[in-house]
Amino acid sequence: MPEEQNQEKQDQEKQNIKAKIKSLSRRQLMALGGLGALGALVPARLLLGIWELESHTPPESDWVPPPNPDFRFGMVMDLGLCVGCRRCAYGCKLENNIPDAISPLYIMLMETEKLSVKDYELPHEGLRLGNRLQYTRIRKDRAYMPLQCNHCANSPCEKVCPTHATYKAPDGIVMIDYNKCIGCRYCMQSCPYNARRFNWVKPEIPPDRVNPLVPIRSHGVVEKCTFCIHRTRRGQTTRCVEVCPNKVRTFGNLNDPESEVSKLIMSHRSWRLKERMNTGPKLWYIRSSGRKPMKWYTPLPPPTNIRGMKS
Repeated sequence: MPEEQNQEKQDQEKQNIKAKIKSLSRRQLMALGGLGALGALVPARLLLGIWELESHTPPESDWVPPPNPDFRFGMVMDLGLCVGCRRCAYGCKLENNIPDAISPLYIMLMETEKLSVKDYELPHEGLRLGNRLQYTRIRKDRAYMPLQCNHCANSPCEKVCPTHATYKAPDGIVMIDYNKCIGCRYCMQSCPYNARRFNWVKPEIPPDRVNPLVPIRSHGVVEKCTFCIHRTRRGQTTRCVEVCPNKVRTFGNLNDPESEVSKLIMSHRSWRLKERMNTGPKLWYIRSSGRKPMKWYTPLPPPTNIRGMKS
């Protein structure tokens, strides 16, 4: 009996330590890492009593509304309408305070061969050798494909994060707690969509370009698309949807069969990237007739009022 009680006490202590680790901020975890050499000499429960340090970004509750569990956000992209103008990438950059040092941006535009719907369902998922991200001229004989975080239902990045900085919100958005991110970049290695970015240097953004609704991340953390959580949880759409001149993107609630995204998925021959990996991506692709109303042959420059504000 005493042995069982002792074992229960040890198990409880382990659970308490795990809970404490999960609650630590990024700076505290980095400080713990600096004390790793003492780990063999100092009990873990004493190391966990580390002093409180100021967080470098506000808690999520300070800049976004709480999630609605009845919502499950997703997006549909019509490749038949995409002309590769990069307006979505520009709008995302300004909306989410992405520094110039981060490249590629959250949203990547891939130039590829013109493919049929059947071609996109091949093992290469439409991404063939010879694709280019850094194109400077839009060509009629090429197709363009946006790539970004897929907010997977079964996200590999969430599973490998040692500090639980990456987590899935009830509305399906995969988020990062920047106060818990220690910059190990395991999530970047595990992401099958190459959708995460690392802040190698201190972000520098002109004051007149800062969006006050989004916190500026510090250097040494990973960041990515959030489906413009500060907008979408308030009933708005994402900025990339809003600025797209050809209406390539549609965003909405996948739990609502009457939403536009649900109708597009059901009414078209839709597909998702790397579905065979069982990640459950929430980005669907369709290909309409391909009648593109715009006739641009160079990528458009970023507009000055992409957030509806003069900069």
